[in-house]
Amino acid sequence: MQVVFRGRAGRSLRTPTDSGDVLELIENDWDDYGHATTFNTACRIGGEILDLGSVKILFDGKTSSRGVLREAVSAGWDGVLPVPDLSYVSVPSEISFYEQLVSLLGEEGASEVAIALRDASYLINVRNDDEAVRMSKAPGFGSSLQRERGAQNAFQDGWKVFAQQMATANNLDFRYLDANGVIREILFRYRSPTPLPHDINVLIGPNGIGKSQLLHQIVRDWIDDDDSKPAESPGFITRPSLSQIVVLSYSPFERFPITMEREDFQDQDVYRYFGLRGPAEAGNVPVNEDVLSLEVPKEATARSLISCVSDDVRFRAMRAWAKKLATAEEVLRSAFSFDFAAVEVERDDPSTFASKAIMGPHPVFDGPNGEQFVRISSQELPQLVPDRIVDRLRARTGVVFFKDGAPLHLSSGQRLFSYIIINLLGVMRRNSLILIDEPELFLHPTLEIQLVDMLKEILKQFNSKALFATHSIVAVREVPADCVHVFARTDDGIVVNTPPFQTFGGDVQRITSYVFGDRAVSKPFEAWIKEQLQERSASDLINLLRDELNEEMIIQIAAMGRAI
Repeated sequence: MQVVFRGRAGRSLRTPTDSGDVLELIENDWDDYGHATTFNTACRIGGEILDLGSVKILFDGKTSSRGVLREAVSAGWDGVLPVPDLSYVSVPSEISFYEQLVSLLGEEGASEVAIALRDASYLINVRNDDEAVRMSKAPGFGSSLQRERGAQNAFQDGWKVFAQQMATANNLDFRYLDANGVIREILFRYRSPTPLPHDINVLIGPNGIGKSQLLHQIVRDWIDDDDSKPAESPGFITRPSLSQIVVLSYSPFERFPITMEREDFQDQDVYRYFGLRGPAEAGNVPVNEDVLSLEVPKEATARSLISCVSDDVRFRAMRAWAKKLATAEEVLRSAFSFDFAAVEVERDDPSTFASKAIMGPHPVFDGPNGEQFVRISSQELPQLVPDRIVDRLRARTGVVFFKDGAPLHLSSGQRLFSYIIINLLGVMRRNSLILIDEPELFLHPTLEIQLVDMLKEILKQFNSKALFATHSIVAVREVPADCVHVFARTDDGIVVNTPPFQTFGGDVQRITSYVFGDRAVSKPFEAWIKEQLQERSASDLINLLRDELNEEMIIQIAAMGRAI
């Protein structure tokens, strides 16, 4: 397949001008503080248009890559890469760039593209190319080609696509400021020689001890990405091999950043927040403030559901692509029964949102109050036109689930469960870190277990990891002890330890006693037993209540009776 420079686009960026299999490079005006290295791409393989994303190319000693290519064309170059007699390297904006190419062209065909573009990750790690190594140390490589988080991940792990290795998150070591203002270090273990699942790490402990504060510091360090900070200051000790961080927090009191907060990054999705807060739109709210509203998660979830459709369409040719829409349906049906999900759109001709139905009713239909809905179903994915649905989306209606032709009324727990699953899948990339603050909010213990179970499956499909800040013993029981970080106050300050016993599948009472010091806390039922034992003996009380007592209560009464 040819890789061709086509200059500035005067047409749709997605459709190549050349026929046949081709990857075209199109000029982009983005400037990385003096380095103009970014090119959009238009790609066709086997008659199918692919959205590969952008690629950055750095030429030796040059700051304007598009200027270099223009000069080469003026000098008689035909635009077909590799560029003769010039030293350069490239890095794509996402690791999926080559994952898609490998899926359609095979490793040999994708390698030819990598050689034409002189992909730095491939040349350095697979070909041991000395010139690429030298170029990777050039000033513009770090400030431009490695400016974006997706590109950092593509450079670090992109070569593994060709070597048939799976890129995954490693252990993460982080230096943080605890609730007492003391700098400490913590290691999140995501890799293990044992088969026990290490996809999720858990922060647990009493209120006000700094669990959520630690999550905030992780987010802030990720957003700031300040290489000039002092060596011993809070932040990641080793730069993490991650493509994005996603925060899910539905507490009305949390204060996570709601956006990337930086316009000097092209890829704003390397940080995503989902919760009850959103940007202020108008009115008396100051411009730099955000608003707390139950409408915010409804809107976000509607958009995320369409993002699932868009990603499934974009990456449908990728080898082993985890189908987002089908995954969402499967996971949500574990929590409640429904026939399909739908979103409301501004009224228009049904063909605007979906092609003619292949079989059965058209995906566009009228709701009970005359609204126009689009049925979002994995079975009808080929018919849906996600870009047009987004353009006409009435996001404030949220995602509506239908059963037997009528909208479902979900409980608060079911609704929150749907928010978490759909929003997570909507933005999920390979090699992400998911931060969830108090996932147990509004969830019945059964839904908690289902959330952890299904999250493990989603994380596995996307080679990603999660970190919870929680009070939930249910969550602790689902992860190994070396993934559990117990915060406690001592005479020496705040300490963080892992349990000295295995928590995975462990006893709830034992975990509770260790985490929260349960045995040191007086319980109302113990006070009641003590009152009863002042009036009668332990044996008389047991005989009186025998049919109503469980084994643990009998043991408790007998023990307290002996202590009197």
